[in-house]
Amino acid sequence: MLAPSSEGGVGAARWMRVCRLAELTEGEPRRVVVVGDERDAYTVTKDQLLGSIWVTKKGESVTALSAVCPHLGCSIDLNGDKQSFSCPCHTSKFSLAGAAEAGPSPRGMDPLVVRVVDGHVEVDFKLFRQGIAERKEVG
Repeated sequence: MLAPSSEGGVGAARWMRVCRLAELTEGEPRRVVVVGDERDAYTVTKDQLLGSIWVTKKGESVTALSAVCPHLGCSIDLNGDKQSFSCPCHTSKFSLAGAAEAGPSPRGMDPLVVRVVDGHVEVDFKLFRQGIAERKEVG
């Protein structure tokens, strides 16, 4: 249930409406599926699964982290105790703030820019290269 607010390539904002602010529980990360238009050099395919993110509300601020593990791209899950994230593929562990704590991941979880517009949470959705320490956007 997302709608892109702008278009663009690498570096350009790609704002995606991901949920209503009122749907978020204070301090509890929530996985949100990102659906939008997928573009290549010639075509646009509507309503494609682009990925998922973890969104957390703390007071008036909202944060978002990519659910793609920076190691090899597996999907990062919230641990049962809801006190940290982990990647089931190679046992990387991350804090709720996304910092790498253990395992082979070369960096922490990738943060995404968030804004709240008219009660809706919007995220500047981006994908990043895997397997490298530097956070580098994929085009």
